Amino acid sequence: MEKQQKQEQIDFCKGVFAQAESLVLASLTGLKSSEVADLRKKARASSVSLRVVKNTLAQIASDGTGAAVLKDDMVGPTVMAWSVKDPVSPAKIVVDFKKIVDAFNFRAGFIAGRRLDVEGIKALANMPSLDESRAQLLGLLGAVPSRLLAQIQAPSSHVVGVLQAKIDKEKEVV
Repeated sequence: MEKQQKQEQIDFCKGVFAQAESLVLASLTGLKSSEVADLRKKARASSVSLRVVKNTLAQIASDGTGAAVLKDDMVGPTVMAWSVKDPVSPAKIVVDFKKIVDAFNFRAGFIAGRRLDVEGIKALANMPSLDESRAQLLGLLGAVPSRLLAQIQAPSSHVVGVLQAKIDKEKEVV
């Protein structure tokens, strides 16, 4: 690799480390090309980017960024999975892919400058995605006025029920 190509990859990695909401390091060792293509397709569908990187260049690029906590994990063939939109998506992609392809291994990740081990990545993958969180928040915001309205209307509906019962009872007596 020429010096210019190395510098381009370092600059690329610096950009990724600066923009990524979260990042996961994994290994493609032992995977078939069809499995790698499937991983790339699933990542693309979830707005997750994947790229195989040269460890020494990624380590150099990580200096002074939140990804510096991953230096020791950048060994062997490494693929980075990251997202600039949703911090949960890269973890979801790698954990779900691991369930399908046992030979796939992920090593570590980072979010907000903190290193995540394998268990941390699994925990992150179990969190709702950004879109799911938004939907839950909108549902919650819509539920509050509905519940308030129901509470306001409840006494009047009880009064109507009592009056109707009284009317029905008087009809039986007559």
